[in-house]
Amino acid sequence: MKQCPSCKTTYTDESLRFCLADGANLISAPDAAETVRMSFANEPMRVNIPPSSAPTVFPAPTAQTPHIKKGVSPIIVGILGVLLLLTVGLFGAYILLRATTDKSTSALVSPTPTALPAVSKTAPPTNETAALKEKLASLEKQMQDRKTQKPNSPAVTSSPPNSAVNTARANSPRDGFLALRSEPDSETGERIAKIPHGAIVTVIGCPKPSNIGKMAGRWCQITYNGQSGWAFDKFMIF
Repeated sequence: MKQCPSCKTTYTDESLRFCLADGANLISAPDAAETVRMSFANEPMRVNIPPSSAPTVFPAPTAQTPHIKKGVSPIIVGILGVLLLLTVGLFGAYILLRATTDKSTSALVSPTPTALPAVSKTAPPTNETAALKEKLASLEKQMQDRKTQKPNSPAVTSSPPNSAVNTARANSPRDGFLALRSEPDSETGERIAKIPHGAIVTVIGCPKPSNIGKMAGRWCQITYNGQSGWAFDKFMIF
């Protein structure tokens, strides 16, 4: 027989080692004169535990909060994507507008200066050289024309209207050019070249007075760029 030293509970099962009430180690109980009937009306039910196993104390279960997985709504993702695209588009439009405004402002404030044509200081010698070349070519042409001159061709004087002037400048600002014709006639003479307004021509002679409409003048034989022909003197400046 065994007894609990704390609660004085007596056990007849020799295989028990611990008190079923408070878990204290059981000790051997002294022999009793008589068997006392125990009442278990107010005591908890006792369970015989094999001597080879010790009572195991299990911790009280704790309430665990279930883990709720939170996901991102597709609608929120779509709204964020649209906002991002709008932000990028507005930023690009701002950059483009800013660049265009800067260009327009710079063009208005500081326009690019137009490069002025370079003025050659050697222009007169070049013109004189060209005039000399034209004069030599005209003389050669004159010699050839004299050799091949027809009997009914008008006589050509060897000197210009003014002996001190052998060149003239084309003066036809309305048309922009002076017509060089094959014959000293505006109707029968074919236009063989257009001499630009202001160009220098070599005058061989002006032998034939004539009229063009109500304009009286003379047809002059001239040369320009190696071509020989006739031009009306009212459209030239001597």
